[in-house]
Amino acid sequence: MRADPHLDAVCVAVVMGVTVQAIRKACGNRRYPAAFKDETGTWQIPLSALPIEARARHLAQEVGIDIGRPSSAEFRELPPDEAETLWLRFEGASKKLKERAHRDVEACHFWRLGMSEGRARKAMAAEIGERFGIKKSALYEKLARIDRYDPMHWPALLLGQWTGDGGRRVVWPTAAWKCFLREALTPKCPIRTAWRRTRAEAKRQGWGEIPSYDKAKADYEAIPEDVKVYIKEGETALKARSPTARRDYISLPLHDTWSMDGRRLDVFCIDRNGKYGKPGRVFRPWIYAYAEVRSRYWLGHALGPDLNSDSVRAGFLAALKTTGRVIPREIEPDNGREIGARENSGGTPWTRRWRGKEDPNGIIGLFPRLGIEIGWTNVAHGQAKIIERVFGTIAQMLEMRHEFRGAYCGNTPDARPEEWDAATFVEIERMEKLIDQVVTDYNEELGRRGHGMDSKSCHQVYIEQARAPDLAVRTITATQERLCGYSAAGITISKKDGGFTILDSKYWSEGTSKLPPGKGYYALYNPSNLSDAVYVYRGEKRLCEARKVELTPYNSKLAAKEIMRARASYTRDVKAAAKALQELIAAEGAGLEAQLPKLRPGEVLNMETGEVREKPALPKSKVVSIVPTRTDLLPTQETAPTKVEEEMNRRIAELDRQAEERAIDGLRKRAAVRR
Repeated sequence: MRADPHLDAVCVAVVMGVTVQAIRKACGNRRYPAAFKDETGTWQIPLSALPIEARARHLAQEVGIDIGRPSSAEFRELPPDEAETLWLRFEGASKKLKERAHRDVEACHFWRLGMSEGRARKAMAAEIGERFGIKKSALYEKLARIDRYDPMHWPALLLGQWTGDGGRRVVWPTAAWKCFLREALTPKCPIRTAWRRTRAEAKRQGWGEIPSYDKAKADYEAIPEDVKVYIKEGETALKARSPTARRDYISLPLHDTWSMDGRRLDVFCIDRNGKYGKPGRVFRPWIYAYAEVRSRYWLGHALGPDLNSDSVRAGFLAALKTTGRVIPREIEPDNGREIGARENSGGTPWTRRWRGKEDPNGIIGLFPRLGIEIGWTNVAHGQAKIIERVFGTIAQMLEMRHEFRGAYCGNTPDARPEEWDAATFVEIERMEKLIDQVVTDYNEELGRRGHGMDSKSCHQVYIEQARAPDLAVRTITATQERLCGYSAAGITISKKDGGFTILDSKYWSEGTSKLPPGKGYYALYNPSNLSDAVYVYRGEKRLCEARKVELTPYNSKLAAKEIMRARASYTRDVKAAAKALQELIAAEGAGLEAQLPKLRPGEVLNMETGEVREKPALPKSKVVSIVPTRTDLLPTQETAPTKVEEEMNRRIAELDRQAEERAIDGLRKRAAVRR
């Protein structure tokens, strides 16, 4: 028998395709048990300890042949597209299949090595069967598959031998497969539970044998994952897997866009002083906040027991105090009803407003009135509004505090802590201070990783962008800022007294009494003080102001005198205006009659120039169309007029001329008498 030769570390590194340092490290770790160091300190590794491929390469170097690669005349070229398909299939295979493919490659190299050494086929097949667990028929099939192909493609070519097609398969009964899918696609249902239910149902219904659990799991996993996610978790989970856009924040100027939204705090609070309504009320506060998109800076917020249109305006006023009355060019709210109210977004299309009908009162909301565009976004869609992500950070910093234990209730009943107590709550004043503190910490915190933040704080980015030389912002006046807190309501001018009603309060002024009664108007009023002046609008035009009609004491002479004095003044002014209008009409009529010249028959007077000229003839149409009738016409007879008819026509014309002259003379006499 041939002696087992020994190779040094350099030779082994060459035939194995690794570095010398790797071979020396492997020898030191006793990976090759028979390896030893000679008198020069060089590692000597027996050839039998090396893998089959390394041994084949060493033999090829000794005899000058290319083991496994046929001569160029017999070489079979694998087309590039087919090779790419094979390797893509190989990369997508399981780890177990890849290991078996590499084992087959090693067995084929071992066969080629034995054949090159002149060993018997029967002995080689028996040794391969004992060493690699491959039977003779399977070995010959593998050798035929890789015959005359480049050894670099052998792993991909031999992978097809382990697809599992030769195993025993149990075919799903149609009813059992549908039952399994119904159970497995039920939300929160494990696959094993679905398989067990299907197996029990198959026994009851007599469907026959069903596949094993492993086969059922493999069949279930073969269904596209996104389809399973949509069926089990819904459209929201599918949207998270869908392609998303990455927005460029660097090119966005400061105060170009504000993000806004409301969130209900998960902490119960108590309002002992009645700041937000009835004293002693316990509620979960709503917070409506605004954030500047470029810097992610929290601009301002409003706190309250409810989320409504007033919360939107209160938060906007808080943001204006932070920015110094600087307003954005666009806002990004969702389509909630608090921002969809006409007093906030009236005049802008909204999906829930009037189902395509126009507002009968023509209310122009707060943001359209200031020229701010509204870009509607989806509800609870964090990718569309940065304020959603900010709310998540604020909630972690604010709600999960030690002093809130017992008052923290979680965002859902399932998330409610066991220690929650309905009798435990936080003072609303304490909550307001903590919110201000948490917002300040959020704006000052360093290390923001969003696009364009550069690990800086929101405050730092805001200051840098505010100092940009080419920044152009939009500001409003103090009067406009005051009106931002006003609410809007459609009104109807009463036909009886010229007033209108808002929230069961009566309003009236001399200006409203002059307006045509009916609908089509709206009023801006201060919701916190209904006694303030109210401004009446029609579309974009302000018409007048009005004041609340206050209640008077029942038997107060002073109040009665004030009312009578105001009524007398109003009546006197209206009568004076009416008398002046009547005199103006009479004076214009008298002067016109006095200046009338004497007109002869057939003459007309030009009222603008005073020129008397002959009455022009009516213009004639260039195209004359005969109007057809639905009945036949009588035949016409052309006869010459008699002398009697001529005399009658002459007398009629003379009488008409005399009557016209008498009418003109009478008009002149009446004008002279009035002078």
